[in-house]
Amino acid sequence: MYVFSNINAEDDAASLWALQCFLKHECEVRLGAVANDKKIYQPVFDGDRPNIVNTPNLDGAFASLSNAARKYWPTTLYELAHETVHLLDPIEGYTNYLEEGFAVHFSVEMSKAFTNHAQQPNCPFYLEAWDLVNKLSDDVYDAGTKIKAHFGKLSLATPEGLTALFPNIQLAEAERLCSECNFT
Repeated sequence: MYVFSNINAEDDAASLWALQCFLKHECEVRLGAVANDKKIYQPVFDGDRPNIVNTPNLDGAFASLSNAARKYWPTTLYELAHETVHLLDPIEGYTNYLEEGFAVHFSVEMSKAFTNHAQQPNCPFYLEAWDLVNKLSDDVYDAGTKIKAHFGKLSLATPEGLTALFPNIQLAEAERLCSECNFT
């Protein structure tokens, strides 16, 4: 279990940053390092839906977490783990189902491993992304490192490239994985 502060996340910037650093390390072990030209900044709480926010000069990004994560550390960890996958190589706009699937997989794994209140999504788009990523390989993280090695980043994957790397998936599944995941 991760040892959380007794102070709410919104009131404990140092503990929130420590959690971000912990999750960054765990994510890098599984999916590779943060892009060389990007920096991860202090998370904030700002709204109903977690997301990442790029800096104005695009030198990095930070996680913007939901109001639900302000006072409940297991939710903070779950949301921040998901966003940390996006922070490895932040892009402008919406990413693809592939990256969302890895973000869901990582956040669920971290929630199960490091909290007493495991969480997982109920959003049909996230569930679809997670299901598709799990079809790539029995070892999801190995699949992720192969994709990053081949394409440079998850967001640049192509359907043809995915089917070449993972002959067990159908072209239609690869096309869906490479399509934009914009469910707003």
